[in-house]
Amino acid sequence: MDESGSSPSLIDAFLRLSLIEGFTVDHLQRLRALWKGCPPQENPAPRERSILARAEAALSSAEMGKRAEAVRGNAARRGITIVPYGAPDYPPPLREIPGAPLVLYRLGEAWGDGVAVVALVGSRAPTGPGREFARRLSGELAEGGILVVSGMARGIDAAAHRGALRGGGKTIAVLGCGPDVAYPLENEGLREEIAASGAVYSEYPPGSLPLQHRFPARNRILSGMSRGVIVAEAPARSGALITARFALDQGREVMAVPGSPWFAHTEGSNRLLREGAIPVCSADDVRSALGVLRKPNDLAGEILDLLARERHATEIAAMLSRPLGEVLSCLMEMELANLVVKRAGDYYKRKSERRG
Repeated sequence: MDESGSSPSLIDAFLRLSLIEGFTVDHLQRLRALWKGCPPQENPAPRERSILARAEAALSSAEMGKRAEAVRGNAARRGITIVPYGAPDYPPPLREIPGAPLVLYRLGEAWGDGVAVVALVGSRAPTGPGREFARRLSGELAEGGILVVSGMARGIDAAAHRGALRGGGKTIAVLGCGPDVAYPLENEGLREEIAASGAVYSEYPPGSLPLQHRFPARNRILSGMSRGVIVAEAPARSGALITARFALDQGREVMAVPGSPWFAHTEGSNRLLREGAIPVCSADDVRSALGVLRKPNDLAGEILDLLARERHATEIAAMLSRPLGEVLSCLMEMELANLVVKRAGDYYKRKSERRG
């Protein structure tokens, strides 16, 4: 009960607590343990004690209640959805990580269950080829139904978002400022484009400034939303490497694009490869690391239409007027996807009747 004599609702309580910067789901669990009279297993650090004390005060503060109400009103006016921990549209992978955000602010739509998500991050000042590779890789992943997440920074991040959008897919940006704040300013149009088909997320309420310390903290959300993190052209000291460390701690796959040993741009990403990261030279490398098969394309559909009976690969290629190599490559993917059965001598048959 606060100073006004009324008890805060659950969303109001979560908002009050989330306005204490650094307060996470882990702190909420410790706070609940204290309320139940369970002593901590070890003495909390001074900063931890400070956060918990401020949290208890926030729940009984009329001033914090007004701040929470102001945040709700501001979000509503800007079309921003408040997503508390435990809500159905809270990103499922993020629920598992240490230090999960208590509240997220979302501009755009949530993604559906069962979607493969990968983060693509890297240098803010990449080489031209590095930027182009990130754009093409992201586009191919999006075309294959993989959702690409990045941080909307200059360089590799922006190229990843633009590639996914050009590939006809959705992309997600995770910001170190309010979801309504364009940072860098040159990416304001990109932010609007991302929100129109995908989503922009932040743990910081609308209007929050892009302060330097907020970007390392947001990287845990980038990796936490994803099944794996791809690092491209990361120098020795890079926010992308922070994201990779979070990914390792969270049990996510860590991947890196190999770079020339002559360039400082790739010193950090090449170090990840030496430490065991999965090399990424194509979208197929990413799909393999995530255990995701390529989505059947138009050629696959055409081939399936011909395989009501067994046919030889050369016959299929001739009937479709396609190069034999292209048909064989597609048949191999279809076999891996359990769509066709290969017989001796390069004969193929549809595995079962397709269901419409």
